[in-house]
Amino acid sequence: MDDHDVAWGGWWFEREGVRAPLPDLMPAWDYSVRDRIGLNVDIDAMTVREKTGIENISDLEVVALVDCPSTLKRFVHRSRLAPHASQEVEVVIDLPPGEVAHRLDVAAFLLLATDLPPKSRTASRSGSRLATGPSRRVLLEGDASRFPTEAVSFASLNWADVPWTLNAVFFDLSDSFMGSVRLLVNEDHPLGRAVLSAEVDPATDSRLKLEVLRTLVGVVAAQENLDHDDYPPESIGEVVASMCSVFLNRTLAEAVHIYQRDPIKFDRLLYAGVASQ
Repeated sequence: MDDHDVAWGGWWFEREGVRAPLPDLMPAWDYSVRDRIGLNVDIDAMTVREKTGIENISDLEVVALVDCPSTLKRFVHRSRLAPHASQEVEVVIDLPPGEVAHRLDVAAFLLLATDLPPKSRTASRSGSRLATGPSRRVLLEGDASRFPTEAVSFASLNWADVPWTLNAVFFDLSDSFMGSVRLLVNEDHPLGRAVLSAEVDPATDSRLKLEVLRTLVGVVAAQENLDHDDYPPESIGEVVASMCSVFLNRTLAEAVHIYQRDPIKFDRLLYAGVASQ
């Protein structure tokens, strides 16, 4: 069976109920985003039977895979075909916040879903690949924004001449991250201007990640009641917990504990985590 014997649709992504074709660089992506990735596949039952020799197409399934090399996570969606009918199959993968970073490798296949009695020139083992759909590589960083950012003249505010700082005003960790946190970038400082440019130098980008995450964990460490990691979607607690998961491979409570008790170890974890992305 050839790949073109299956009518593979194009990959799409969905955010807040709106679908669009899947781009090479996800727009306005950050670690709190909840995205869905999927595609639609048209299956002609007669063609499948003729090409594979498999009479009951309900023995087949469409499988979508999303792999994230940076977090070593794989997301899988399987959709078993209905028996004896041509059909459109939609496969959709949900990407939880904090579970992915940097890059996604996306693929789809038509597979045999169950073992069949051996038959000449016919696939019989579960997992046998019958057709391969379109594969994609999608970047999650680069020009995509990670924080609400403002360019500010620190000199006009009589602030110290530093490249950037965070402004965080909130009542508790359940408050909205986007409404409570701002990355203020000093347009008077060379590094600040570099961050505001269209293409950010990798070394500057790494320094920004290091300092922002360290500051956010420090802000969270000053709060009380860090006994749980169950925060509302897009809240301060969820976003910082997602970043700790991606960069430190720790829960928010674990990251805060290390930050408070062993700051040197925290910095080692932070540098290693940022360098690996």
